[in-house]
Amino acid sequence: MKYRRLSKYCLFYLLFIVQTLAVSQTNPFTDLVYDTVVAYEFKGDGETLIDYCLKNAKERINKESVLSSEQVKDFETIITSKTAYGSTTAFCFDPHFAVVYFLKGKPVETIDVCLSCNYLVSRTEIPSSTLKYIKISDDYSYPANGFSSTTRKQIYQFVKDLGFTKYLQPLNSIYDNQP
Repeated sequence: MKYRRLSKYCLFYLLFIVQTLAVSQTNPFTDLVYDTVVAYEFKGDGETLIDYCLKNAKERINKESVLSSEQVKDFETIITSKTAYGSTTAFCFDPHFAVVYFLKGKPVETIDVCLSCNYLVSRTEIPSSTLKYIKISDDYSYPANGFSSTTRKQIYQFVKDLGFTKYLQPLNSIYDNQP
């Protein structure tokens, strides 16, 4: 009887550890050291990223919002999900939304998002963004790192819930008809 109880506990802890390791591997931001996370609504036309705006063009920033730990977790869950990607992207990249992790006032991570172009640019590689590929031929395929339709809707709602609406257009693009 003792051994059965002991093996039950060992199995429980083993499953807990495996699950924890699996989740932390899909979220590359869990080990990131930061003290503040800020979301920005900005004019990123012409492939301008938030890094540039923060250093050289603050007039391009329309709104900012300090994120709670729950909001940070929600955003990370959206963009690191195994089903977050799998669609195509546009060749342009004109972001209007970004999330920046700061440590003592200095950016340690930036994530620029463009729903029009259907992808994001992050300093840190997000493992789930390279899980799926679009096959062109037997010799050529490329990562399907465009947002899934569900992820586009989740990011859209996240941005809208922050009160960012200046560049937020209704989701009515070709990407919304994809998986």
